Amino acid sequence: MNIASFTFQTLDWSSIKKEDYQGITGYATWQVLMMNDIWVRMVEYSAGYLADQWWSKGHIILHKR
Repeated sequence: MNIASFTFQTLDWSSIKKEDYQGITGYATWQVLMMNDIWVRMVEYSAGYLADQWWSKGHIILHKR
């Protein structure tokens, strides 16, 4: 993974398309902004969501509300 520098910016999440991904149970809703090799994602999980995969690179930031 190459984490290149990028300009600080404020994201307007309402302008980024939402996509639903089915899990083994439930679903996750993703909004993705790509900057070079970095994906900035807002992910919302439905109740009972169970992933059918996991990213081998892991996650750098996790924010729980």
